[in-house]
Amino acid sequence: MPSRLQNKVAVISGGASGIGAAAARLFVAEGACVIVADLQEPLDRKLADLISTDPDKIRFVKCDVSIEDEVVAAIEAAASAFGKLDTVVACAGVPGMGAAGDISAEHWDKTFAVNARGVFLFTKYAIPHMIKAGGGSIINISSAFGIVAGPQFAAYAASKGAVRNFSKATALDYIGQGIRSNSIHPGYIDTPIVQNIISNAEDTDAAQSMFNALQPGGHAGAPEDIAWGCVYLASDEARFVTGAELVIDGGLLAR
Repeated sequence: MPSRLQNKVAVISGGASGIGAAAARLFVAEGACVIVADLQEPLDRKLADLISTDPDKIRFVKCDVSIEDEVVAAIEAAASAFGKLDTVVACAGVPGMGAAGDISAEHWDKTFAVNARGVFLFTKYAIPHMIKAGGGSIINISSAFGIVAGPQFAAYAASKGAVRNFSKATALDYIGQGIRSNSIHPGYIDTPIVQNIISNAEDTDAAQSMFNALQPGGHAGAPEDIAWGCVYLASDEARFVTGAELVIDGGLLAR
């Protein structure tokens, strides 16, 4: 049986669908116990079935990652249900589209509340549990647009860039406590967020073509492509990996 994450306990935010749901399923398959934290009930049918049939390994907690008390509750749910916490995957995110001159301050704040504040809160409240456990792994989902910019993604790119450097700062601050902190930078991945952007565009064909053109291979990656990166960073195989940015982008940044 696979056991790369045997005896690991994780909280995965944004775990109802997309990358977060894929990570949750793979973590359980690799031996971890998982709390799935999200505003919405799991949309991923395989994940929903897993939660209903195996509560000793995986549970769902409703959580708005921008609300401090709800993040605390999700973190405490893991420690209470499974006895400890040594892994967090901050996967919740919103697209934050538009150029700086076209978006509102409220749009900017909402994007940062989820994409940056949510990452900070999960890190802040996970750290005491990780220190108690003797170490841990913080995995923050940034973006290829957290390294380079993309047109019409001002708030998104800024928030994901913040995640990148915050992850590095955390790595330096807690390396002495055995806590590793890394960011993952996906390219264009076929997730509900991207599907919603395309379906809500004035010209859906043009929107689809825009996303396809980002990738040298001309198509999106799958959520599992990113989830396997999360498995690696959570595992003891990555024990010497901290402060790093793991790019899983199908060659997007190679151009």
